[in-house]
Amino acid sequence: MNSTKYWIALERVQGIGPASLKEIYKKISDEGLSISDIFDLSPEELKSEFHFNDKTASAFRAAAEFLSAVEEEYMQLIDAGIEVLPFFSKSYPERLHNILGNNIPPFLYLYGSSDVLNVKGVAIIGESKISSRGEFIAYSAARELASRNINVISGFANGADLTAHRGALEHGGITTAFVPYGILKLNIPESIKHVYDPARMAAVSIFPPGHTPDMYAAYIRNRVICALANAVFIVEAPEEGGIFEAAKSAHALNIPLYTTEYAEYPPTASGNKKIISEFGAFPVRGKKVDYLTLPNMDRIIADVKFK
Repeated sequence: MNSTKYWIALERVQGIGPASLKEIYKKISDEGLSISDIFDLSPEELKSEFHFNDKTASAFRAAAEFLSAVEEEYMQLIDAGIEVLPFFSKSYPERLHNILGNNIPPFLYLYGSSDVLNVKGVAIIGESKISSRGEFIAYSAARELASRNINVISGFANGADLTAHRGALEHGGITTAFVPYGILKLNIPESIKHVYDPARMAAVSIFPPGHTPDMYAAYIRNRVICALANAVFIVEAPEEGGIFEAAKSAHALNIPLYTTEYAEYPPTASGNKKIISEFGAFPVRGKKVDYLTLPNMDRIIADVKFK
């Protein structure tokens, strides 16, 4: 575990967020020290030696109370084959630092391949109760991205999410799934078990390992999905809810945003026109390939490959 347990314990202290953790890391790294070297210093010593403010200096003592629970939790993670990527890890995606700054998730809890995280990708997001046409679009889009060695990024719910992962995995691609709960609650769904390959997929949580799912967690998770992606494709979104909020996040983060344009919009895509008009999303239209009408992914692929 090295120093990871100390960082996790610190992050669980109320009032210590990513900005504080980054400040601590910089100051001790500049001195050539590890957090384990200073963890047992008193608040007075921490303020004197490193010029931490009162809140940060006191956090070390408060964090000590979490250590035993963190150690027990960490052993569960190791037994389950789960990797913890702190914000300063070389495997932690640089893109999250660049896009989110001090709002990065301090830890990524990962099952699968960490290499996948640093491959340029497109988020494919949509309703869990997606229309049959939307399901075909999500699958076809993921299949084309897989053929271009582009990471398919999504959540892990039924509907558009799992359809996109399946489309990528069935065609030899790579994929990243962000879950809205703790990684110890992860189960690989039946719909992708036949193609699941941990060497080509990363299942990731930004929450403590035992965290139970809730709507707020899904909103936070969707923002991180958008930040990691080089482009975001909203297949279908209602006029409110988590998918529409994801479109809003992509727009706010200045991530290229796309959504399906239908001749006749199904109820599960009632928010698509609003995403185009309010957030400036580019419409994804169909193109004829042999006897099929497939989503035209050319512009999305250009955003990934050439920007």
